[in-house]
Amino acid sequence: MKRFISLLLALIMCLSASFTAFADEFVPEEENGFVSTSVDYVESTRAEETIWYFRTINGIRQMRLWSLTYGKWLTDWIDIGPAL
Repeated sequence: MKRFISLLLALIMCLSASFTAFADEFVPEEENGFVSTSVDYVESTRAEETIWYFRTINGIRQMRLWSLTYGKWLTDWIDIGPAL
């Protein structure tokens, strides 16, 4: 029974791989037979922008990093020493 199920699964895997179809790309041609396309380039990779915020609590200065890009805190409050 195990052998039959294994053979059946192997057969299904082979058949499913052979029926894969790929779509052709549709490109409309102009009257003269040439194809003109325009590509808008959008820069998708940019450096993340951040800003440090500072506060003083009970005489201890602290700082925390805020992401301007994603709108969330990146760190917890970090103690940087006594206030001057």
